[in-house]
Amino acid sequence: MPYSILAVVVLLLLFIVIYRVEKVQHEKRVQSIPVRIWVNGTRGKSSVTRLIAAGLRADGTKVIAKTTGTSARIIMDDGSENAIVRLGMANIREQMRITKRMAVRKPDAVVFECMALRPDLQKTESTRITQPTIAVITNVRPDHLDVMGPSVQDVAQAFVNAIPSGCHLFCTKSELMQDFIPQLQKRNITVVFSDMGTVTPRELKQFRYEEHRENVAIALDVCTHLSADRKKALHGMCAMQPDPGVLKKNILKLDDKTVTLVNAMAANDPESTFHIWESIDKDFSQISVLVNCREDRLERTFRLAELFKNKICADNYILTGAGTKVLLRRLKHIVNPEKIHEHGNREPSHVVDHITQLVADKSLIFAIGNTVGYGMKLAEELDKHRKE
Repeated sequence: MPYSILAVVVLLLLFIVIYRVEKVQHEKRVQSIPVRIWVNGTRGKSSVTRLIAAGLRADGTKVIAKTTGTSARIIMDDGSENAIVRLGMANIREQMRITKRMAVRKPDAVVFECMALRPDLQKTESTRITQPTIAVITNVRPDHLDVMGPSVQDVAQAFVNAIPSGCHLFCTKSELMQDFIPQLQKRNITVVFSDMGTVTPRELKQFRYEEHRENVAIALDVCTHLSADRKKALHGMCAMQPDPGVLKKNILKLDDKTVTLVNAMAANDPESTFHIWESIDKDFSQISVLVNCREDRLERTFRLAELFKNKICADNYILTGAGTKVLLRRLKHIVNPEKIHEHGNREPSHVVDHITQLVADKSLIFAIGNTVGYGMKLAEELDKHRKE
């Protein structure tokens, strides 16, 4: 046998042995953790991951969590956080590496936020890597339709297909998810529907930031299912550090003007964005909508623009980020062009200077679009003007 062929055979056998050893070791690590929770859904995954971990921790459970959203973090059993550094693109094998870090600390429970978008990778991440005993679907909304679509029913089917047989599934009550009950029952999956009505307005007001009632409801249901005291769990949730991309409402001081900023850039699908718009107070002297764009998410931007036809009306439309020229052409056919202010690829400080000149006293800025990258930098620049 030629040496070149022999070398290839040896390398192939070596790869198979290493893969097998890694697979066996990962399986042992996973099985050493009694409770494994995997959080999937369109919106709110990072928040629900944090809420569940904080609720269980407050009742004495040794729990470690890992988020993937705006800024990937591992949240240790003492509540401290470490940013996850990636040398390249995000890959679901990261979950294996994090599982190894978690297992060393011998936790009672772990909570993972789903990393994958593609339906096949979601299933691989769930059934082969995290192997959850409890799965969560926060909600099903029309986002990432290019990957999971074309319809919202296809998105729901992708989420359902990723749930391993025999585990408990917690999801927000909806007609769409109820259609999948027979399919889930055939796979011996116990379904628990959460009702946001179980969380009172008084309980929601205890949070230091703008949290969604359905997120709190589903997180509490998971905690109480695991025998955590509801009151202690809620207290822990209210005291926790929120995700960097969480919905925020801040008062800004821009020169001599007092301006309210609602940062909803993390809710980057039309349904979630409009849901937030409907829930906020709009009794202001002027309303400005800030749309932060990404060139690799133009389809999402266009779907957000459809909201301006008859659902969201404003005095100003401020376009920031990358790909704003494309949105500008689209918006000119929807709203009065004189209301549009395009600032694509400009330094965040320059954009804030323009906003300062543009907006009125006692006005509202409703920020939507995308938070990753430029969105975070712009939010940080605006935060410099936050009134304590």
